Amino acid sequence: MSHVHTVGLGATGSEEKVERQFYWLFGFVQFNEVDAQRMAGDVTSYNVETYFSFWDFLLSPLLLPLLSTSRTVVVRT
Repeated sequence: MSHVHTVGLGATGSEEKVERQFYWLFGFVQFNEVDAQRMAGDVTSYNVETYFSFWDFLLSPLLLPLLSTSRTVVVRT
């Protein structure tokens, strides 16, 4: 499942930045800060997509003892 948010007119170029967002207690507590606006830089039109990737699936058994989950955040400018 993925969520796409369009800011301004949406992505107009081909640049893409990817970061992973981690959560504790199955999503109730955010572990690290992923700021899509900072990832986009000075661009005012971009797309933000968040999804549970294959790598997030592979990390799940390792993070489960910590009650932790992860999601991938992609910013396309």
